[in-house]
Amino acid sequence: MKHILFIFTFFIFTFISSLSLFAETEQSQSWEPQVAGRFYPGNETALKDQINGFLKNVPVLKPEGRPIAIITPHAGYVYSGQVAAYGYSVIKDNGFKRVIALAPSHSGRRYRGVSVLKAKSFKTPLGEIPVDQETCDRLLSTTFEPESKNTRNTSPLTLFGAYEGAYRGEHSLETQLPFLQMTLEDFQLVPLMVGVLINDDLEKIAETIRPLLDDRTLLVVSSDFTHYGDAYQYVPFREKVEENIKNLDYGAFEKILNKDFNGLRDYRKQTGINACGILPISILLKLLPDNAKGHILNYDTSGHQTNNFVYSVSYASILFTKNTEIKSGEYRPQQNSQTDELALNFSEKEKNILLSLARNTLETYTNTGASPKIDILLFTQTPRLLEKYGVFVTLKKQGQLRGCIGYILPKKPLYQAVVENTINSSANDNRFIPVNREEINDIDIEISVLSQPKKITGPDEFIVGKEGIVIRKGYANAVFLPHVATEQGWDKTATLQHLCRKAGLPVDAWQDNDMEFFVFTADVFHEVKKL
Repeated sequence: MKHILFIFTFFIFTFISSLSLFAETEQSQSWEPQVAGRFYPGNETALKDQINGFLKNVPVLKPEGRPIAIITPHAGYVYSGQVAAYGYSVIKDNGFKRVIALAPSHSGRRYRGVSVLKAKSFKTPLGEIPVDQETCDRLLSTTFEPESKNTRNTSPLTLFGAYEGAYRGEHSLETQLPFLQMTLEDFQLVPLMVGVLINDDLEKIAETIRPLLDDRTLLVVSSDFTHYGDAYQYVPFREKVEENIKNLDYGAFEKILNKDFNGLRDYRKQTGINACGILPISILLKLLPDNAKGHILNYDTSGHQTNNFVYSVSYASILFTKNTEIKSGEYRPQQNSQTDELALNFSEKEKNILLSLARNTLETYTNTGASPKIDILLFTQTPRLLEKYGVFVTLKKQGQLRGCIGYILPKKPLYQAVVENTINSSANDNRFIPVNREEINDIDIEISVLSQPKKITGPDEFIVGKEGIVIRKGYANAVFLPHVATEQGWDKTATLQHLCRKAGLPVDAWQDNDMEFFVFTADVFHEVKKL
């Protein structure tokens, strides 16, 4: 089946590879709703009541940072509306005046690139949404260099075109609009329907959209996830269906939360996962800033709702935020480094899962020399553990240090970082011999999850006992976790002196003009011994 799908896909791509988007159409006054009364109520009152009901069921969510983008489902509201409400509940009151909506085309007519709706407004039962015509015209006028200089075709490449066929009968973008009307005030819409992308189309499209992003623009990406069942020609398993679907979806979520464009592409090749909005999501990953943080707000499947997994479609509400201050229409990182701003607060459930994972890793690696097998379902209800954080794992034996290794900057998903650093602390800390199996029961595990380090102007801004600190001078650097100074009874001067010694520098090097200082906080937790 995979070979057949590959051949079919290759044929489609080959067939359209020489095509640009279709000829522009005349601008219509208002685009009429296509799926009202089918995917969502066609009556204004009923539609408002349904969306308000969904929003009331969402708990108060206070994500870190300012929302900049959401991934949201587009099935009939009876199935996906409650999941979608989680994402839309957090975008309110953020001053958005423009929405760029990226949605996949389910049209049987294939086209290359992105279709921009050429209309003055988009109508729903809740009224008309004005289209940002200036932005749409700007996109439609964008052309690119010809793909090959070795052919007779030297015409500029067009990847943004006005093709109404992409919108006729289409639900993926339209289902987002009533939610936007209920949660935002006055805003303009940039409707973008993504078709087939080949070669470096995706990169070119992202480069064109990127200059449009500012602190008043929200990115909305429409996508459902796994479509399971014979009707979708996707049956990679027939046992433990619900569990395996979650595994598939959360494997994709891990790549998305980490903004891993290549990883998501490879994951799709490996699993065949058929999330219909994979291309709009891929464009989003190219557009997100480096310090954007992803959050899974809600997840469900139609199979779970109907208790029937013969067929099932998965829905997720994923939010991306960025720590910013609003200034002159641009995103600007905050410069202050107050401890409250850096604080991390993991739940007891999250802490217990990480400690259990570290304990399992210590026992498995010490006894077998191999990492434990990780069941990603552990993180179905704790998606934060799929996000990247700096982390240290500390091993103590009868109160004495037995190993401590980690990294300050976020490198890997938290659960992977805990596994890796548990192994390194037990076997690769060159201050100690590797932990042996006879010691395992005498060792206590402590985990420190770190906030993103922030540079400070000098040691006067360092708060001893509350903040960890990193010093750097040339190639020399060293770090102390926040609780080290307290445990050792050091004041600020003693802490800095010991830190310089650890870095291989003179003890008074912290006073040098070229010394750099960074601070961070940590959520530190350890195992509780059973009596």
